Amino acid sequence: MEGSDESSHLQPCTLPVDLSSSTSTDISEGKCTIQLDPKYNTFYNPAQEVNRDISVLAIQTFINITPKGKRGRPESVSILEAMAASGIRSIRYAKEITGIFKIIANDMSQGSFDLICQNSTANGTSSIVQPKLSEASSLMYSQPNEHFIVDIDPYGTPVPFLDSAIKCVKDGGIILVTATDLAILAGNAAETCYAKYGSMSLKSSACHELALRIVIHAVQTTANKYGRYVEPLLSLKIDFYVRLLFRVKRGPEVCKKSVSKTSLVYQCVGCHSLSFQQLGIIKKDGKHGFAAGPTVSAHCEHCNSIHYVGGPIWSAPIHDKAFVKSMLETLIETHSYLGTSGRIEGLLNLVLEEIENPLYYDTNQLCSVVKTIAIPMLKIRSALMNLGFEVSLSHTGPNTLKTNAPNAILWDILREWAKMNNANSKSNLAPKSPGFYLVEKPTLTQNISFDVRTDANPISRESGILRFQMNPTKFWGPGVRSTFKADAVVEKRRINQGKRKRVE
Repeated sequence: MEGSDESSHLQPCTLPVDLSSSTSTDISEGKCTIQLDPKYNTFYNPAQEVNRDISVLAIQTFINITPKGKRGRPESVSILEAMAASGIRSIRYAKEITGIFKIIANDMSQGSFDLICQNSTANGTSSIVQPKLSEASSLMYSQPNEHFIVDIDPYGTPVPFLDSAIKCVKDGGIILVTATDLAILAGNAAETCYAKYGSMSLKSSACHELALRIVIHAVQTTANKYGRYVEPLLSLKIDFYVRLLFRVKRGPEVCKKSVSKTSLVYQCVGCHSLSFQQLGIIKKDGKHGFAAGPTVSAHCEHCNSIHYVGGPIWSAPIHDKAFVKSMLETLIETHSYLGTSGRIEGLLNLVLEEIENPLYYDTNQLCSVVKTIAIPMLKIRSALMNLGFEVSLSHTGPNTLKTNAPNAILWDILREWAKMNNANSKSNLAPKSPGFYLVEKPTLTQNISFDVRTDANPISRESGILRFQMNPTKFWGPGVRSTFKADAVVEKRRINQGKRKRVE
């Protein structure tokens, strides 16, 4: 298969439960069954089953590979879930993860507290799951360096809880972080993103990986304030949110190296070329130094347009590939029962295939700049590989192109593709448009070949595993806070659909 035929790997899923019922609803997930009673007015989102499945798998893997001892995991592993809501996550942790001594299932809602007590007893986990009624940050501040695993999964941004979570987790432990305010992280309100995360987001085809790197930057800078640093083990964009897993360690000297792994992003507004500006460097003698800049001129060297500036972002690797391989092994050996195991397998395989260069391009968007037909994915991958460069997809979506090739090489390839498929390519472009400048430039790269290589087709694609999933229903998203009526919000969304088009 070639080109934009990635849709064959876009698979719908089914919503597992009807939450519109006015009576109690039994929900089975993993190895537990809980009851949701409307009188408790407790938040539960079936869309996040994959989030909970991945969390179970990741924690079990981390426990498996972390040896006991002073520098490893403690004899008794404790987990703090700061915002437990219905308690389904904590109960699943107790029933599906071995090696757990205690789980604090906290929520500030009395209804959630009562429901956790009820469901934990019904599932036989009351000896491990300890319900707690408290504000999340206050609880975590009151238990410094106490828990080996801390899970924060709030509605919206996790930023208000990062300081307390970093203080609460033991040295060498892990924190799991969810952010559902993906619209802000993806460039819809850059000023809000800066206010919350300390970074400017960009409207970019790479916005979802940009979102991951912004969150990593926020978590890293928070940890560095306390002489700690985080190592990203797994960073995923899933549906309408991002989910990240970090190992937390202490080391003031390592904290200083964070500046060399942090960059600003320059994005050309015309051709969408991406460039990076490190904030600092580490010299050959190991000393820290200033980074030379800027890395771009006032106008893009490829299309003569201006640049927008985003960031700062984390520009180092966002996954630990060895850990991801261990997760896949755990999935096959002990956790194949997970309801979303097929999707998890696809996600983890895509992560393993990703190269470590930050961000990516959308091939269709690049082709639209020079007004040519979309280049088949295998063709552009082969062209880059034939020149000796690395290339991969991103787990965030189909038609994504990650490569370590310079922008000049990438545009030489697309320029040749346009010439092959558009005999009069300039006639399709307005004078002084970004595409006109690009097509007018000479191709400097020699020996560009679009001959398809057998290794250009990713193994994950060739094997036919589930990789990208479509939204299964209308209004698929993060849901609403438990203090609101879900049916009223859904009706409001229905009424507002297409509102701007109606006004126009």
